[in-house]
Amino acid sequence: MIYYLSLMESRLETRMLKALIPSYAAKYTDDYWDYCYTEYLDEALQRIEDIAKHDIIAWDASIKEAGNELLNIRKANPTAFLFLFASGRMNPMLYVRAGIAPDALWIKPLEKEGLSKVLEESFELIHERIKNSKDKMITILSGNSQKYIELDLIDYMETREKKVYIRMKNQEVSMYGTLDDLMLKLPKYFMRCHRSYVVNMLHVDRIKVAENYIIMKNGDTIPVSRTYKREIKEYGIKNE
Repeated sequence: MIYYLSLMESRLETRMLKALIPSYAAKYTDDYWDYCYTEYLDEALQRIEDIAKHDIIAWDASIKEAGNELLNIRKANPTAFLFLFASGRMNPMLYVRAGIAPDALWIKPLEKEGLSKVLEESFELIHERIKNSKDKMITILSGNSQKYIELDLIDYMETREKKVYIRMKNQEVSMYGTLDDLMLKLPKYFMRCHRSYVVNMLHVDRIKVAENYIIMKNGDTIPVSRTYKREIKEYGIKNE
C-alpha cells in the first residue's frame, strides 16, 4: 500500500492534483494507493497522526501555520517524497532550513502543463525509491490485498483470534498466518518473547526480566515467557 497525502490551499489546486496523481501512480507502480486530499490543516495533521508512514506528501506551506509544521512532518515521515508548494511572497528560510529537505519544490501559482512535467520527473524517482525500499519491507496478505510494511515501523506482532496483528505506532494491520512463518522472513532483531508475541528489539525501551515483561518505546507492555526469557536477557546484555 502506498500512502499519499496532499494539503493544498484551494479546491481548484486539489482538483488539479486529483486529476494528475492517480495517472502517474498507475503508470509507475503496481501497488494499491491510499489517497487523502484536503484543504484543511487540521485534517492533514490528523491523517499524519493516524497513518504510521506516508510515502508521498504534497504540502502547501503557504497555508497559515502549515509551514511551521514542516519540521515535525519530516521527523514523522523521514523517507516520504515531499512535494513542497510555496508562495513567492514567503520567506524561503521557512522551508529550506535543515531537516526539511523537500524532494521537489514548486513556487505557486500552479500551472497544469508545468506541474505535469515536474510530476513526470518526480515519479521516476519515486518509482526507484519504492523499488529500493521494498528490500527493507515485509510483504503480507491482508484481506484481499497485498501490503508492503516497512520493517523499521513495526513495534511488535501479536497473535489473537487466529490472526496475526502487526502493531505500528497507533496503527494495526491484521493478516492470516502464524508467527513461525513470519519469523522466517524477519531480521534477527525481531525476537520471540512469548508464544503470542514477536518484538522489534530496536523499539524496546526496557527489559524487565525479573518481572517477565518488556516495555516498548511506545509505552506498551509485552509479556516474556520462561521459554524465551534467557534469549531476551542475553540480547539485553549484549546491547546495553
